[in-house]
Amino acid sequence: MKPKYSIIYIDLKPDYAKLHNLPIKLPVLLEDFQKASKTNKLPLDIILRGLEAANEVSKDDYYRSYLVFYYFEAFKMNLEKDLTLAKKYLEKAKETSYDYRYHFYNALYLKKIKEVELSEFEFKQSISMNGNFAYSYYELGNLMFERKIYDEAFEYYQKAIDVNREFVLPNLKIADVYAENGRFTEALEYLKKCLDMDKNFIPAYQRIGVIFNQIQRFIDSVNFHEKALKLDSKNFELYYNYAYALSKLGRHRDAIKALEKAAELNKKDYIFHELSLEYKNIGEYILAFETEKKAFELATDKNKELIRITLLKLSTIMEDEELFFKLYNENEDLKNNYKTFKMIFELSSGNIEEAIKDLSFLNTEGLFLSLPYRLQNIEQFVEKLEKNVNKDIEKSIFESFNEEGILIPELLAEKLKENKFNGTHIGWLKEKNTDSKMMPNGLEIITNSLLLSGFNYGLSERISTVLSKYLWKDGLGIAFGRILLRIYQDRIFGENSTVEVFVQNTIEEIKDLSFKFAKVLSEYESYFMDFDTLLEIKIKSFEDALKVLISGMTLNLSLQEILDSEFNDDKIKELLRFLVVIDF
Repeated sequence: MKPKYSIIYIDLKPDYAKLHNLPIKLPVLLEDFQKASKTNKLPLDIILRGLEAANEVSKDDYYRSYLVFYYFEAFKMNLEKDLTLAKKYLEKAKETSYDYRYHFYNALYLKKIKEVELSEFEFKQSISMNGNFAYSYYELGNLMFERKIYDEAFEYYQKAIDVNREFVLPNLKIADVYAENGRFTEALEYLKKCLDMDKNFIPAYQRIGVIFNQIQRFIDSVNFHEKALKLDSKNFELYYNYAYALSKLGRHRDAIKALEKAAELNKKDYIFHELSLEYKNIGEYILAFETEKKAFELATDKNKELIRITLLKLSTIMEDEELFFKLYNENEDLKNNYKTFKMIFELSSGNIEEAIKDLSFLNTEGLFLSLPYRLQNIEQFVEKLEKNVNKDIEKSIFESFNEEGILIPELLAEKLKENKFNGTHIGWLKEKNTDSKMMPNGLEIITNSLLLSGFNYGLSERISTVLSKYLWKDGLGIAFGRILLRIYQDRIFGENSTVEVFVQNTIEEIKDLSFKFAKVLSEYESYFMDFDTLLEIKIKSFEDALKVLISGMTLNLSLQEILDSEFNDDKIKELLRFLVVIDF
């Protein structure tokens, strides 16, 4: 009579067997042994068939516990990819040896299929059969957390800790409960407990860094992310959150490096989107444009509209007519939402009549109410801007573009020298390092470039941001250049806002560029200066320059009054002149 099974018993090393919860003599079917010998691997299905056969023919229960364990392993493996197969293994485990584990894993299955009340019942059944199994309390806590029943989640996490003081995960989840409810101090305490238990526990570092971002302790966030990245240099989320803190500190080039690494590790739409914004911040518009296209290709339903709007704006700035109208015409229902971009695109392209048609709709929505008058008299306004441009700076800028239309900073430095300009900022244009500058030297190059851009929205964005990057490299200079740009656009396209309204409209954008600079901006009321004070003081930092700008926005000065006055600092004179020239 032919035997039902031909079993070979493989001798395993004791340490290996203990690590993988296998018997020292592992049963394997003969036909499976021949297959495994060719690959030198023992996959789960081969282990299961061998254990099933040995359990069936064995006269004792030696192999039963191993078999049940691997049924549960097969259940866990299939829970994410084949629920039918997962349930099959779960029921096999129950048939082989029924205990509290069945209810625990069945609860996970029920949770997966959204039967949350039944899942809760099964977890509690598991606990009633074995009150010393910490994972039942932990997973029941997770179920409550996901249902936002935070007090019960906390209770079950704490019970898991009471059962097993060495169990790290419940401490992590208690921190999540506190963080979810804005109690960051308590959350940090539990996260530090996690690190006391395991100094290499990456999720705790991750969460501490995120909390520091939320409570605006960006230097601490950077420090914690750097520690975590030394332990795990392949974690894309660490790089992503690290970049956020770097950006808030004005370290945009370092933020770009972190986001590039995150995108390399995981090609997520939101990572490419943030990377595009950072490229835009430092004036790398071509990179920003191409990166946002990648984000749009990968966009999930959740993020698609945000990325579409950003890509529309970049298409406007880059004056890419084909892509702009492709995006604009894709959704008829949303066309009116994009009308502002359409108007700006037409205006930047010189299509004044089309821009005026778009304005008629926007005006009915209460937007751009002053712009129709300016467009109807556009030649007069452009003439005013051009009349007040420094001709030597204009000449230097125009002669500094290469054949591809890219501004070359070294060439600009040479042209400025030829036109009798000097100062430390001329050397800054030639520098290859990216160290942030602390003074707004050379700001007249940017103010004049903005005047030259006229009513071309895209050009004003490109030229001011690129020059800010070449002059001031990074940090506060990037934020200050953005404020100059937004003041210009507010005066040319907007409603000539009061300081209060301007700050309200601008501060969130500036927070993304430099939290420190945004804080100065938010305190604008505390440093208004009168004209006599502005005549006497000197600008020693970008913060000083911001205070001068904000003060100048409150003063009713004439251009002649500024030109005829003696200032202790020419930078103050230039900022006030700029404000008056664009005061339409």
